[in-house]
Amino acid sequence: MRRSRVSTALVAFCAAATAGVTALAAAPAATAASPFASRTHYVDCRSGTGPQKGTRAAPWRTLAAVNAQRLGPGDQVLLKRGTRCTGTLTPNGAGAPGSPVRIAPYGSGAKPVIDGAGAPDTVLLRNTQWIEVSDLEITNAANPGTKRRGVRVVLSDYGTGRHYRLTGLDIHDIRGDDTKDNDGSAGILFSVTGSAKETHYDDVRVENNTLRTVDREGIFFASSWNQRPAISGYDPNGPHWVPSTGVVVRGNTLDDLGGDGIVMTATENALVEHNTLHGFQRRSAGYNAGMWPWNADGTVFQYNETSGGETTRDGMAYDVDEGSFGTVFQYNYSHDNAGGFFLVCSADGTLGDAVIRFNISQNDHFRGIETCRGSFSGVRFLHNTIYVGDGVSQTVVNENTTSRHEIAFDDNIVVKEGAGTAAFTLRSGGVTASHNILYGVGATPADPGGTVADPLLARPGEATGYGDAGAAYALRAGSPALGAGAPLADAGTRDFAGNPVVPGAAPNIGAWNGSSSHR
Repeated sequence: MRRSRVSTALVAFCAAATAGVTALAAAPAATAASPFASRTHYVDCRSGTGPQKGTRAAPWRTLAAVNAQRLGPGDQVLLKRGTRCTGTLTPNGAGAPGSPVRIAPYGSGAKPVIDGAGAPDTVLLRNTQWIEVSDLEITNAANPGTKRRGVRVVLSDYGTGRHYRLTGLDIHDIRGDDTKDNDGSAGILFSVTGSAKETHYDDVRVENNTLRTVDREGIFFASSWNQRPAISGYDPNGPHWVPSTGVVVRGNTLDDLGGDGIVMTATENALVEHNTLHGFQRRSAGYNAGMWPWNADGTVFQYNETSGGETTRDGMAYDVDEGSFGTVFQYNYSHDNAGGFFLVCSADGTLGDAVIRFNISQNDHFRGIETCRGSFSGVRFLHNTIYVGDGVSQTVVNENTTSRHEIAFDDNIVVKEGAGTAAFTLRSGGVTASHNILYGVGATPADPGGTVADPLLARPGEATGYGDAGAAYALRAGSPALGAGAPLADAGTRDFAGNPVVPGAAPNIGAWNGSSSHR
């Protein structure tokens, strides 16, 4: 079914280095100066006459004028609010520790707009570092169907690039083609290319951006330095695995994506949290999921909401994909995805040591958990609550091959109500179950410590978003789930709603570990 994709410790952040301050020999200490003579370049792309000096009184009127400048530490490129610039912003130069290059608005009014007008990139940051881009509107809808990016950050045979900030960007109508690779179409693409010099990113934050109507990828990290035996098509002569570090993707809102939502490739200890994704796999002929790692270690996905995945060419909210180890999915909410809740796919490679705990799935169709070809081990689904409502059918765990898939399915709640069915399809002999509540579910596996009784959920099927999902799937008084779970070493310290999980104490079954609701 599946193709090879190109795509529990929290992230270790890299603290930004402080700027060096050099005291001039002839100056008193109180007047110590920065070693960098920073400049501010002003841009107002509205038509006008007169000189262009890049000053506030005589701003640059084209992006080409900005691109011609060599930027240095502490420099700023400020675009006037209300202006609209056409073409590609490709700043030259780089910042330095404590003195980043900053690209941002000035003045009052709407965010300045940069319109790529059919160019491959709207904002292109190539072989640079210590750079921050914030509060711009970015679009690129002309000439749809060709390779297109909103923001592309690319390092080619560069070494270590440090300190990247993309914040508060409104990226929309990036009408690219269906390509997913190191220079494929995306709203935000961090790419590493080349093979001559080990290259990766360190200290990246992609925060509080909006992306809508984007083809193909939403937020995508890709690298040519990705070869190791755990992936399909491993080339021992290719650039070995050099992961990017200090990567945080947080607080972004993504809507109406042609393909994937957020994909982490060749990263180590990345953190993906508090993102909302609605509507993905809408226009791609390939296989796409909501949020997932490929060939990445120690990725933590938490507090995310994913919905509206279309088609069953994947189309599920979350995925642990091949070459990934030490992945954690916790406290995420998934609902109304045509392809289902979760994919675990090793393809022709391997994966392992993944824990999926305290997540809630509401009315995800087709598959709760799907495997694909290839074998894997060390995958644990713990304390999740899966609700399958009226008119929805789902294979709770679907092994689509006989390849051995070692999945522990423990302390979960699965509820099926109304028309439709929910059942297990197990083929490999590697899936084990314990202490689950499987209410209204057919073809259940052996489940010591489990029950098929009604778990008495508070308001099943009625969650309207992440904020009320915990309360909707609380347990009512008398629930057989209360205190009936097995203490698990990988359960963590809290449940979906923030209630504590006490090591060694008998927990509730499912994603709620608080006291009962009296509704």
